[in-house]
Amino acid sequence: MISVTVVFTQTQAQSQTAPAAPATPLPPDAAQLKQQIRASIEAARDAAREAAQAQREAGQQQRVIVGPNGITVGGSVPGQPGTVFVNPGAMDHIIPSQVVDMTIAFFIMVAVMVIGWPIARAFGRRIERRGQVAALDAGTMEQLQRIEQAVDAMAIEVERISESQRFMARLQRDTSAQVLPGAESR
Repeated sequence: MISVTVVFTQTQAQSQTAPAAPATPLPPDAAQLKQQIRASIEAARDAAREAAQAQREAGQQQRVIVGPNGITVGGSVPGQPGTVFVNPGAMDHIIPSQVVDMTIAFFIMVAVMVIGWPIARAFGRRIERRGQVAALDAGTMEQLQRIEQAVDAMAIEVERISESQRFMARLQRDTSAQVLPGAESR
């Protein structure tokens, strides 16, 4: 922004006579006032042109780098800070899409490890248990041995009973064969 300063000056008429008591200043007439305002405006315009020209020359001397995504960096004069201009849409693509993809993949991998690791361990334990026989305590083993001996004893007794039935059936068949031939002799 350019500021304009208007300065009003009054001129005194110099007389050739000896200075008298100070006179009250007379207000400038309209033509003089108009002339002074025009001169002040013209001086302000000249100063603004000179400042713009100096700024353009300084800008040409500074190194300007236009980076990706509309970021402009102005070089600095030694001892003064540099300038960075960022366009409104420049921050939209500041992070490459590959970085976003890798970040998402990393967090998915962490989630799979946190959730999947205990599930995999439980599944592995279940598979290991299928191949193993459950360990029994000593009291249960003794009971199983007694039951096994009792079943063996019963099997032997059933075999004896079936043997005796076969023997009895054979005796009955033999006795009935002897009786029949005698029955014909009567």
